[in-house]
Amino acid sequence: MSDAVAYADALKRQPMQARSARRIEALLDAAAELLRDREPETITVRDLAARAGVPTGTLYQFFDDKDAVLQALAVRFLAAMPGVMDDALASGRDEWTATIDGVVDAYAAMIREHPAIRRLWLSGTLDGATRRLERETDATLASSLGALLRKQAGTGRGTPAQWRALVALVDGLLHHAFTEDPDGDPIVLRETRRAARAYAGAVLGVTAG
Repeated sequence: MSDAVAYADALKRQPMQARSARRIEALLDAAAELLRDREPETITVRDLAARAGVPTGTLYQFFDDKDAVLQALAVRFLAAMPGVMDDALASGRDEWTATIDGVVDAYAAMIREHPAIRRLWLSGTLDGATRRLERETDATLASSLGALLRKQAGTGRGTPAQWRALVALVDGLLHHAFTEDPDGDPIVLRETRRAARAYAGAVLGVTAG
């Protein structure tokens, strides 16, 4: 097992066999399933092991505790986010406004598809290391998004800090949209798209058509 996984730093030791790697993935899948209907603090090690179909000892072989499993799951989600961005940016849109709408909609769809994201990000259970990785991921996303928006708008305006601010704006409003509504409040999602277009237009020096 030589291929490193995104959440390797959350593991006590790396799996040396494919069977062990599958068990780790099963534990993360179990955590995601349990988080569909339960808050993180109500889930126990026994719950995770039972849902994954592994002994509790297997969990402790690779994780310090339940919280380490949740951090690893969060990191796995973070690792998938650039792919969501890439798919949204490669969807054939020509207008910068449509690109922004597509990015907002893509991430809203990801949260709907994986309720565990909503539970983890709204519960305040993410540790400092995971938050740092989140900021690094956001910076990568901002760079990709900013580059395409400038190309589509035909302008060289916009700094890295401004594109990070755009991503932070979208992220914050998505949190708000999903705080009370598991499907995302449609009014807040509409306003997220509108606010993101307005901010990006101001940065780019253009107006939405």
